[in-house]
Amino acid sequence: MRIRTLAVCCALLFSMTALAAPAFAAGRDGDDYVVPGSYIVVLDDSVQSVSRQLAEHERRDGVEARRVFRTALKGYSARLTHAQVRDLRADPQVASVEPNRIVHASDTLAAGESVPTGIARIGAASSSAGTANPAGSAAVAVIDTGIDLDHPDLNVAGGGTNCVSPGAAPDDDNGHGTHVSGTIGASNAGAGVVGVAPGTRVVPVKVLNSAGEGTWDQIICGINWVAAHAGSDGIAVANMSLGGLGSSLDNGACGATSALHQAICNATAAGVRFAVAAGNDGWAFPHSTLPDVPAAYDEAITVTAYGDSDGLTGASGAAPSCRSGEADDRYASFSNYSNNSTDNAHTIAAPGVCIRSTWLAGGYNTISGTSMATPHVAGATALCVSTGACAGDTNAASLVGKLDSQDGAYGFSGDPFRPVTGRYFGYTVLAGTPSEAPSFTLSASPTSRTITRGEQAGYAITVNRTGGFTGSVAFSVSGLPNRSSGSFTPTATGSTLTVSTSSKTTRGTRTLTVTGTSGGRSRTVQVSLTVN
Repeated sequence: MRIRTLAVCCALLFSMTALAAPAFAAGRDGDDYVVPGSYIVVLDDSVQSVSRQLAEHERRDGVEARRVFRTALKGYSARLTHAQVRDLRADPQVASVEPNRIVHASDTLAAGESVPTGIARIGAASSSAGTANPAGSAAVAVIDTGIDLDHPDLNVAGGGTNCVSPGAAPDDDNGHGTHVSGTIGASNAGAGVVGVAPGTRVVPVKVLNSAGEGTWDQIICGINWVAAHAGSDGIAVANMSLGGLGSSLDNGACGATSALHQAICNATAAGVRFAVAAGNDGWAFPHSTLPDVPAAYDEAITVTAYGDSDGLTGASGAAPSCRSGEADDRYASFSNYSNNSTDNAHTIAAPGVCIRSTWLAGGYNTISGTSMATPHVAGATALCVSTGACAGDTNAASLVGKLDSQDGAYGFSGDPFRPVTGRYFGYTVLAGTPSEAPSFTLSASPTSRTITRGEQAGYAITVNRTGGFTGSVAFSVSGLPNRSSGSFTPTATGSTLTVSTSSKTTRGTRTLTVTGTSGGRSRTVQVSLTVN
């Protein structure tokens, strides 16, 4: 039986450790990031049709637009001469003509910063490379328990709202909203932890109480505030690491649906992108009569969780330390999932096991849940909007296609490359290129040999290093024919498999599987042996 509740989607609290407050990072000269000759033309809000106004500029000024904007702003980008810039700035229908600027995918990681494993796993920062993403220009509304307004590692926007105690400051009295905020945008200022989009403004929207609980009217209050302030406060993304149970009405599209669903539909139409938690019950969130909401809403990006212990791809890490029963690069045992193609389209995965982030009183804490996975996606979405790749796009399925990685090398056990029957967790979100765990693959030369009974065949088996692998490899072989034997010498670079056959060996072609093992990891390569 499913109980109708609405609460935060975290699974476990762990340790809380306070770290020193960070120093402030130095600014940079924005003129160093201008694209010569490229401009963004912003039209006045009174312009009713971007297409008609652009056509006028094409006819009168010889403008050739590169990209046209109709949602995030009214305007277009184009390569312009100095004369064209002067003429457009004199047009009363033009609000501004400003230089197009370069966006960098990563900044230098400040000394003293700690990179949480989840942040490293999705490529948002790297301790070894000393890199981190820049701040997103788009703010993220954290619809949660509030935010620690004075946390030195967070860029908390002024204002916000409190739908639990109207008129009071939206300060966090639980810790959950502060933790979510740190994963989104903890600063890269020299101490503490770093978020997916360090320094990005997080807007506190308190809808849950000190116990992490709330009601639909409180949640709708928060969503309505975000929709009303999205433009004035620059809010492009909302993180909702919370959930409850809806009704069969919530399985459809916007229209004849619940009040909560309609509130999200209207906010999405206003330009807000929602990242929401899939839930922590280990069941399918799109239940036919009692779906988990807002996870089941097609308008929201729904985030499942997987484990990561080392911040690297390759499933080579030890089991996560704060929870039993979990594994590196494997779907989280508690994570809800999709079970149909419609909901698969708006489902994406992120690290959600033993996630370290900001906490109350300027501190830090490690907890688990799809709540902790969701802000990885919210931060990545804010960066996507800031770079322009997601500007004007509020469709959840389309956004998932821009944020996830359909490269099997970056995935986890449970993703579509390594599926679990009946459970769809989605591809992992990426906010950069993850580092590969030290590992190896095997290759063989030749891949097939033909010999006469009683003879010998040799295959050169070579270890191919990835991610800085330096260990030695022990080899074994299976599939040898009757009255045959094989031998190897363990080595880090390669070895020759020698197969000896006897005069009584059965004729025919067989496949031999060579297995290399190192540090608990195994890789295989197959060769063919034909005996005449």
